[in-house]
Amino acid sequence: MNKTGDNQGMERRNTNKYEIILLFLMQDEFEYVIIGAGSTGASIAYHLSRSRKSILLIDGAGIAGGNTGKSSALIRTHYSNELVARMAKFSYGVISNFDHIGFSGFHSTGMIFPFDGKQEDVVRKNVEMLRGLGLNEVEIEPAELTSFFPGLVLDNLDYVIYEPHSGYADPVAVTNSFVSASQANGVKLQPGNMVNRVDSDGAKVKVLLNDGTVVKGKKVILATNVWTNKLLGNSGISKDKLLPISASLHSVIYLKRPPTLLGHKPVLWDPPNLAYYKMEGESITALGSLDPEIDNTPVNIDDNLPETANYEYIEEYVGRITSRIPEMGKSTLVSSINGLYDMTPDGEAIISSLDYMGLDNVFVCAGLSGHGFKLSPAYGLIVSEMVSDIEPKEATFDWRVFTPERFKTGKLITSSYTGIGTIY
Repeated sequence: MNKTGDNQGMERRNTNKYEIILLFLMQDEFEYVIIGAGSTGASIAYHLSRSRKSILLIDGAGIAGGNTGKSSALIRTHYSNELVARMAKFSYGVISNFDHIGFSGFHSTGMIFPFDGKQEDVVRKNVEMLRGLGLNEVEIEPAELTSFFPGLVLDNLDYVIYEPHSGYADPVAVTNSFVSASQANGVKLQPGNMVNRVDSDGAKVKVLLNDGTVVKGKKVILATNVWTNKLLGNSGISKDKLLPISASLHSVIYLKRPPTLLGHKPVLWDPPNLAYYKMEGESITALGSLDPEIDNTPVNIDDNLPETANYEYIEEYVGRITSRIPEMGKSTLVSSINGLYDMTPDGEAIISSLDYMGLDNVFVCAGLSGHGFKLSPAYGLIVSEMVSDIEPKEATFDWRVFTPERFKTGKLITSSYTGIGTIY
């Protein structure tokens, strides 16, 4: 055995390994730089990675380290805007058939949407639209709900739609899987380093990190959630030119169900009570708000915001679920968590180039308004097609609908439903 030859071969292999690491550390210019590794940024990275171009994904908080990890992660296709419903159908298809990407933790529990009689005509028209898209929207009698939830109070639940295919997923698993699949396609990841500002000279965009590092991208994408305007402000954009995005605080309460309500059950929306009840696993219920007043109450992201729901909020929403499902009065509190929505005036995303701000080759996908995780596969595809210079009319979804210009022209993305937060 030629040990000298073996040692030389091993040295060559080690040298190659170190050269690869050194090249990675030295690389400071990429075709695309994506800021934000939540579900949307990770999805953008995944969709762009199939181009095999050089891509860097940056997030100071790490993968799913922001609001993605706090999502209740509902997956549904019941929307009242046709474009958004098509995006939801696409996103559902990705997350419910995720094995080629990674692990999604998707559970098809079914989802129930009951409405009061005043909205029946609007809902029927909406269901007709959704069925035209090939979605399975099933009308069921209100009395059938008691088979899922014994003792359910049927007051103001006059017309009921059931989506048997809907459910929930694991937002952290989905996001990590998007990132891992992206890395397999060559995407570089830089976690734990905050972006301070972006500067554009027209040809290239400089991304300045808090540790002084500068990376360059031919195109830079902001998937920066509630922190978008802060980053734009740091980048020299005046306050009057910032995007119409505000942060709102949303709480999710986790309850352990009583023995009479154990078992796998569908998610129940309760529009009359402006609440939703996610039946998680066999014994936990996640309780959240559909109140538009909460959506539209801004908070300052620089404040020391509470990480859990306060007593008054918990008491109020436990009261709401108990008024609908009296047996839940026997539940016990497990925990609660607060997250932030990046809200826009019409409750839909802003997806656009920011060249009109003087930030040439900088793009944004933010203002997701509580739809971020469930629509993240569609957002990733939309942005990847936009920055790849595909003509909007030839794209899967025409992103021009999401331009911030709509807030000046009045061409808002409309919903058939009124007075219900984040269902749209």
